[in-house]
Amino acid sequence: MRYQLIILLALLLAGACELEETNINPNDPTDVPVSVLLPGAQEATVEIMAEEAAVIAGIFSQYFEGVDNRAITVEAYLLDESFNMNPIWQDFYNGPLYSLNLIVDKAEEQNAPHYAGVAKVLLALNLGTLSSLWGDVPYTEAFSPEATFSPAYDGQEEIYGIVQQLLDEAIQDLNADDSSISPGDDDVIYQGDLGRWERTAFALKARFFMHTIKRDDMASAKALEAISKGFQGPGDGLVYPFGFTDAELNPWYQYFQNTPYIEIDPYFSDLLDELEDPRKDAYIRRSFGIERVGNYYASDDSPVPIITYAEQKMLEAEALVRTGQEGAEAALQEGVRANVQEVTGGIPEDELQAYLDAHAQYAAPMPPDETLREVDPVQYMMAQQDYQAAVADF
Repeated sequence: MRYQLIILLALLLAGACELEETNINPNDPTDVPVSVLLPGAQEATVEIMAEEAAVIAGIFSQYFEGVDNRAITVEAYLLDESFNMNPIWQDFYNGPLYSLNLIVDKAEEQNAPHYAGVAKVLLALNLGTLSSLWGDVPYTEAFSPEATFSPAYDGQEEIYGIVQQLLDEAIQDLNADDSSISPGDDDVIYQGDLGRWERTAFALKARFFMHTIKRDDMASAKALEAISKGFQGPGDGLVYPFGFTDAELNPWYQYFQNTPYIEIDPYFSDLLDELEDPRKDAYIRRSFGIERVGNYYASDDSPVPIITYAEQKMLEAEALVRTGQEGAEAALQEGVRANVQEVTGGIPEDELQAYLDAHAQYAAPMPPDETLREVDPVQYMMAQQDYQAAVADF
């Protein structure tokens, strides 16, 4: 009898162990590897760069005109905090900022600096964009282990310093000799090419340095130093591809399918006509007399440019003018050339050169407080892809 009881207990214990294993849900993991987190964080980043925040900034900068629903209140400069702004704010914090901080923490725990480097580049991009739009924002306490529902706000100057620090750390991490794991195909943007991520980090350093020109007398010089190590040609640039599957649709395309609340602002359209700009048909799509964002940005599989070689050349041109150095016009023309050829798919060289000769020139010296839109409408048009820069100039 004793042996029967022992056998019965053993069977019950064995069954309990099997039951516990059976109750593990493989569809509800308690931990997610960085290789799975990265592509989602990249897509969340590009979605937020081309949705409601871009719409509001584009209306302020006169690229778009709000004609219906919540966009029409923005057109009248009547921003409702809960209706217009809270969703964007929450998207930043609940989306890429949270995911990218998590990737950095996990990568550092696993001695995987290459993953940490990629995540820090994207983290700096998101944090700098957030501060460009709001000014003072929570960060240093927002993702601390001691969770709080009321994190302190960091000043914008401090945030821009953190952005530069993140990019410096990213450059160091990307150049690490040893990394337990490194991004590969899970890196949707560069497929694990760490050199391209490093050049992106330097290009972003230049962008955010130029946001501080009215606070830092050395900002333009710092930007030029970063640009010297940034993108090297038109093939470089942080551009997110779409069209992998039928479900992977460009966010601008989805916006106009679901919430077509904006049209092209007449100011922007008239400026393109005035300059006889070869990009107009790519920038603007006309349907039944209505002008909306064109197929270059808003077809179902259009890639979304985040920062490009053309933008970097624009930054270089401005920085050269502000520091009183030569070469600004050459940089300007190279930037416009790269952008025109990219947007149009290529136009004849004589047509392109005539456009550059007519419009892509700098009138030096630049008045210190004069905005780029007043000095150079060509550069204003190209700022469309960097909406927080457009707002900063505006």
